[in-house]
Amino acid sequence: MHLTPENRIRLRATVFSKTDAGRAELGQRSAGLSARQRSVLILLDGHKPLGAIDTWLGEDDMLEAVEALLRKGLAGIASAPAASTPPPAPPRPASPSLLAARNLMASTAREHLGLLAADLVRRIEHAHDEGQLAGVIGLWHVSLRESKTGKPCAEGLLAEARALLA
Repeated sequence: MHLTPENRIRLRATVFSKTDAGRAELGQRSAGLSARQRSVLILLDGHKPLGAIDTWLGEDDMLEAVEALLRKGLAGIASAPAASTPPPAPPRPASPSLLAARNLMASTAREHLGLLAADLVRRIEHAHDEGQLAGVIGLWHVSLRESKTGKPCAEGLLAEARALLA
């Protein structure tokens, strides 16, 4: 998993909890969780932020386990820190190609990254010109390549986004 330092800080401050399916999984053991994932699921209490949970796992392993639990529907976000957003830029009319590229990038990020796409989608949607969107396209592409469902289509989506911006 590749996260920016800002995203890591936000995730450490996020409170995760078990879903109904997650609570059921603790007794049933039917979701095929690894030992790491099960340990993290047990520790998610809906009160402590992720960074305050003591575990034998390193940060990367912890974040990967949480991501897997989110994707399987066994955990959810109980509360998240407010995003620090820069002041809004003055509205400018966006070109149809910029709108199409932003829509492609945002929708595929949501589809392939799930809840972890929130900050990336915010960056995509705040890109007011081709130059700003070009600054986000690399992060979007790498994130897709590193996701299980996005990996097979990441290169084609990158080519499509670049063609829209050309």
